[in-house]
Amino acid sequence: MTVKFHRKIYRKKAINSAIKAYQGLADFSLKEKKDYFELELKNIDKEVKEVIKDELGNYILASMKM
Repeated sequence: MTVKFHRKIYRKKAINSAIKAYQGLADFSLKEKKDYFELELKNIDKEVKEVIKDELGNYILASMKM
């Protein structure tokens, strides 16, 4: 699964914070593109596979408010 985060909205520091927080639920690989950060998730825990994309986005946005 690949999740894109637009650079004008999301901060790399917040994405890295989410990767650290969720590291036990999937394998993460972050790539920097021109307009987006692309976060690739592999080996996702089957119990969270349906919600992890939304939860990551929520976590990242909440981290940026701090």
